[in-house]
Amino acid sequence: MRIGVIGIVLVAGLAQAEPFVFQGALNDEGVPANGMYDFQFILYDAETAGNQIGSFNILDDVEVINGTFFTELDFGDDAFDGSDRWVAIVVRDGDSTGAYVPLNPRAKIGNTPQAGYASKAGEAAALEDQFWTTIAPGVQLIGTHEGDDQIFINHNRAIETTDVFVVHSSENAPGGMTVSTWLNGMPYYGYASGGFSRAKTYYDPVTDAWVVSKGGQDLLEIDENNDVIITNNLIVNGTITSMSSGGGETLLGYKTYTPDTIFQSFSFERLFNSFAGAVEAQGSTGYVRMDVDLPHGALITNIHVEYVDRSSATNLSFELWTRDRVTLDFSSEVLATSSGFNANTVQVFDIVPDPELVIDNTQCTYSLRAFSTSSWPTVGNLGVRSVMIEYELTLP
Repeated sequence: MRIGVIGIVLVAGLAQAEPFVFQGALNDEGVPANGMYDFQFILYDAETAGNQIGSFNILDDVEVINGTFFTELDFGDDAFDGSDRWVAIVVRDGDSTGAYVPLNPRAKIGNTPQAGYASKAGEAAALEDQFWTTIAPGVQLIGTHEGDDQIFINHNRAIETTDVFVVHSSENAPGGMTVSTWLNGMPYYGYASGGFSRAKTYYDPVTDAWVVSKGGQDLLEIDENNDVIITNNLIVNGTITSMSSGGGETLLGYKTYTPDTIFQSFSFERLFNSFAGAVEAQGSTGYVRMDVDLPHGALITNIHVEYVDRSSATNLSFELWTRDRVTLDFSSEVLATSSGFNANTVQVFDIVPDPELVIDNTQCTYSLRAFSTSSWPTVGNLGVRSVMIEYELTLP
């Protein structure tokens, strides 16, 4: 295979200790390379010409996948003193024994901290905050690995091409990253896009609270009592389970519907009349719908319906519709039907389901639907003003 135009388009290396991981992107004849390649890496103190620093790194049969490769480089303990460094790279096909092709320009490593902890170990005892250990100006660390203090940033694992910063722990135990400040500081981790701060999570040592903030507003907080405080609505798609000790406590809950949450048939459209509430258009044979999204295991004890029936020619049929989540088949049950009409009074259904109705969200979805016993009359003569479901829920 002939080596064509090959270039480094991405370099990610941090030489705080030897060896360090070097990441590169390699193009072969204008497309991302795949396969085995032989590399040579030479460290310099200048972008062009300059002096060679440390030893050669000759690495055969380095695997390149979709243009990306990773390799460990070691230029010696004295290669990095805080000054900028550049790596010259030459490469050839792994099957070749011929000449190497140089990659230009040299890849800049950057203003890296000094490698090697031993020369700095004596400074640790002089630090006011003994929790930390200094290995170079502006760089501090804590922890040991096989007897040596080290920082591990994805030290021995490949990373995704979309990753920018990765922290990797080589231990089969909790591992991660800590953001630290002084005693009364407020450590935070922020998110920004387009040059603007969008969100952050921070710890407030004064109130002993952990906070999630978005758009400059604190939206979620775990306070000093470990209570969770939510500023806006809690929206859950699924079941909320209480893990409280003891269990067996029965809670009484209510779910209410007003015309702004009552829809027409299968749609999310609404038709509202100032007196009758939620209605269908005159002549329609459709229905108005209330989606029942109660907690799993809730026992419905009462359904209180306030409705209007001002027509002598039609009545309101109030029904429970259940849909099987596997077959998608519907079943329906008439819960109540109006009889007679009253032109100026809001009427009421108080419905106690018989047999008992226990919500099983693993098997079904539920809705309440109100039909006209014929086509819907003139708008305002038949409608649902409000519904309240009363239910009991026993905590596990």
